[in-house]
Amino acid sequence: MNRRGFLSMLGSAAVMPAVPLRGAFAAPAAAAGYSRYMFGLGVFHAATQPTLTAAELASQLRIPLEQSSVMIAEMQAKGVLKEGASDVFTAHGGKLRTSQRRTARPKPDLNKMQKAPKVAQETTMEKFDKLSGIAAPMPLVNIDTDMIIPKVFLKTIKRTGLGVNLFDEMRYDRQGNEIADFVLNKPAYRNAQIIVAGDNFGCGSSREHAPWALADFGIKSVISTSFADIFYNNCFKNGILPIVLPQAAVDVLMKDAEKGANARLDVDLVEQTVTSSDGEVFSFEVDSFKKHCLMEGLDDIGLTMAKASSIDAFEAKASALRPWV
Repeated sequence: MNRRGFLSMLGSAAVMPAVPLRGAFAAPAAAAGYSRYMFGLGVFHAATQPTLTAAELASQLRIPLEQSSVMIAEMQAKGVLKEGASDVFTAHGGKLRTSQRRTARPKPDLNKMQKAPKVAQETTMEKFDKLSGIAAPMPLVNIDTDMIIPKVFLKTIKRTGLGVNLFDEMRYDRQGNEIADFVLNKPAYRNAQIIVAGDNFGCGSSREHAPWALADFGIKSVISTSFADIFYNNCFKNGILPIVLPQAAVDVLMKDAEKGANARLDVDLVEQTVTSSDGEVFSFEVDSFKKHCLMEGLDDIGLTMAKASSIDAFEAKASALRPWV
């Protein structure tokens, strides 16, 4: 029984005492004298135990053995339990208990495991070192995550497919038509890879869908005077470089971005610089660990998989020392 089916049955059991019992199950319950609530508890114990006997259920619920036997019969009739050997029952999908002794797992050969070829490192995002691209000017302050990707689009757990809905309420009218005045709808900025934004970009709720939507659209860097902390950290985990610069520098880059597709900004993560189309260079600070992860294309999963050989060796050693676990 899956979790949804179990919760549905348990919920029904909690409210059924007030409803007269009819049909095939009225007689067993009435004869045994247990309520629907008590039956629900029995279903819970059956779902959480690999095997079950009438005596065990009677002990767990503190009811007479006769009631327990009738309850198990009702569970069988409803498909909660199936019969194994003699009076041993098991939940559907479970394994029947046997009297055979459990055999110890064979000990792994540590030498062979250590000599095994290394698995290719897994990465789920692109590496970032240098970027030369069109910058879209968005001088509005306090652009929050609901503006970046409205809550109606948070039903997915996939990182792809959200780019079309980036800044949805700013890009489209109520009929779904593009709003011509919005910057990303203008021909010069349709392929923008950088956003030069106003202060406090990414504030509001901590939805990671916001950097997902930016990355899926093609945005690889956002420049602002400040970012919301959670959004800032989420950017690094999704291949986006958030750059914090003083207001004077952002003003220069904002004007440069307003020139359109003919003006391209150069972002160099290695040297930690942003260069305007006129050659003006601005330096920025970035945490060394975040810089390393972004340059190597490592998100949280990638960081874990980088230690795969150490994890395998630890598990092998633990299994050898404690084979019963």
